Amino acid sequence: MQDMLFLQEEDLLQKASRCVEYIQESLQNRDYETAKIEMSELRFLLDELQAIEQKKLRRAQLFEVVADMKKPRHPNRLCVKIAGVMV
Repeated sequence: MQDMLFLQEEDLLQKASRCVEYIQESLQNRDYETAKIEMSELRFLLDELQAIEQKKLRRAQLFEVVADMKKPRHPNRLCVKIAGVMV
């Protein structure tokens, strides 16, 4: 899953970089309509990149919770929950 996010992020970064190049080229050629289209695409790509960052953050938080859950609560005592009561 992490590899997929990494590849997706790399792809989006490359596309965003190309958009910036196209925007610069369009502005130099005074092709403002194309520049607006590319800016819209860049906004979309940035939203996607931000979503990936949020996924990575949530995943990191989840791994922290799982690691915390794996820590023994009472090192010398085994706790078992029976009918909602820790024994």
